[in-house]
Amino acid sequence: MAAQLALVLTACSEPEEKRSFAVPSDLCGTTVPTASLDAVLPKSGQKLKADAQSREVGRTHCRVVVDDTLVLSAFSEWKRDSSVTAVARSNPYIDLDKQRSEDGTYAWSNQGGVRLVSCPEAAKEHPDMNQLFVRVLIYDKKFSDADAAKKLLLAYAKSVADSAACKGATS
Repeated sequence: MAAQLALVLTACSEPEEKRSFAVPSDLCGTTVPTASLDAVLPKSGQKLKADAQSREVGRTHCRVVVDDTLVLSAFSEWKRDSSVTAVARSNPYIDLDKQRSEDGTYAWSNQGGVRLVSCPEAAKEHPDMNQLFVRVLIYDKKFSDADAAKKLLLAYAKSVADSAACKGATS
């Protein structure tokens, strides 16, 4: 009897979501912890594709597509005399609410975030721009894990800031 009840309960439950794609360890060449990326990607899907027309710091727009649906974007872009708030408000996927860092260098929500990044080496090549911002956008409107979005934003921003393009060649 118990075995029959277990079989009925199993048959009535929703099928478990499955993911057939491997979670990458980078966003179009910018290293991020797999766990940070895993937390914001869909729990199901067959194929993941990540591409960017440019990987140059300040001109990056990495698009992550799962099964022909855009699920995530990561950007690095130069701005002149802007603010985290202004950059965040220019994007409909980031709801600022009260989620801002105490030092004012980043803001996030359950749909992504924006961070101001120090990039002195690449800034030399962009004298008309004085600030580098990175943005992470999550397009799934049902996604609601602001902590996961923040972790991915901070990991992506750290990787950009630590890159040879921003810090210069190491001796």
